Amino acid sequence: MSRMQKRLIAILIVMLVGTGSAAAASTVPRNTVRPTISGTARQGEILTADPGTWSGTQPMTFAYQWRRCDANGINCSNIIGATAKTYTLTSADVGNRLRVRVRASNDAGSRTATSLPSAVVAAAQPPKSLSLNISQSIAVYGRAVTLFGSVANGQASEPVTITEHQLPSFSGVDVRAVATVQTNTEGSFTVVVRPVTHTLYKATAGQTTSNTVSVNVRPRLTLTRRASHRFVLRAFAARSFAGRYGVVQRWSLRTHRWIGLRRVLFTRAFPTVSPTIASRAVFSARLGGARIRVLLPRSQASPGYIAGVSNVLPA
Repeated sequence: MSRMQKRLIAILIVMLVGTGSAAAASTVPRNTVRPTISGTARQGEILTADPGTWSGTQPMTFAYQWRRCDANGINCSNIIGATAKTYTLTSADVGNRLRVRVRASNDAGSRTATSLPSAVVAAAQPPKSLSLNISQSIAVYGRAVTLFGSVANGQASEPVTITEHQLPSFSGVDVRAVATVQTNTEGSFTVVVRPVTHTLYKATAGQTTSNTVSVNVRPRLTLTRRASHRFVLRAFAARSFAGRYGVVQRWSLRTHRWIGLRRVLFTRAFPTVSPTIASRAVFSARLGGARIRVLLPRSQASPGYIAGVSNVLPA
């Protein structure tokens, strides 16, 4: 055998030995930390599998198979089609536990490992709902109105924001938040508001919105005696009534009802504590001690207000 042939044989032997060593160095996957499951065990929620930790030759790929078990985490069976890393819990899972089986594969082979069972899957949480009510649907200007409501299927101390929509707006802002309160342990809340015009109220908790409640507002009318038969009428609201009129009424002892006598004109208006404006009318009445009051008709009160009446005085 020539020297050249011996050299070629030596090279081939070295190559074969190297190949065998590389093959011997490739190892099958071996699980060292078992797979885990994260997420909330409730219908409609998503569980996520973590393959755990594996030793062995890289690269390594993972395949998943979700399994439904009984409430004790045993007697498991594969869930058909549930072979992704994530799984969305269904009504069939309620009352059961889940495991995930992970198969790790590389060039040398594959092995499997199974997670511990999840918590028992609970039924879907009912959707959150929010209700809002009012203590009264009509208020006198400046007087308090109580809003109260509850959050069903919510949490204690959940923040609830109250918004108002003024019709019309005298502040220049149609819709604004007026209060934020927290629910009590029963999910209830209470808010005191002082509407200055016809106002729509609504409550919001997170992405949940309540029904709308409406509060109509009457102007606050005060009738005072200025002299023996002379009276001053003042109307308090967030707008001026100058140029508008009220109707003087007398109580009839015979018919037991209020009878309109004549109109009185509001001639002046001036601002007081914002946003209140006081409108004033002065008139005389000689009715032999009969009881009188002044009505501000809705046609003169609107927009923003309904009809209002003053206190009663003897004329």
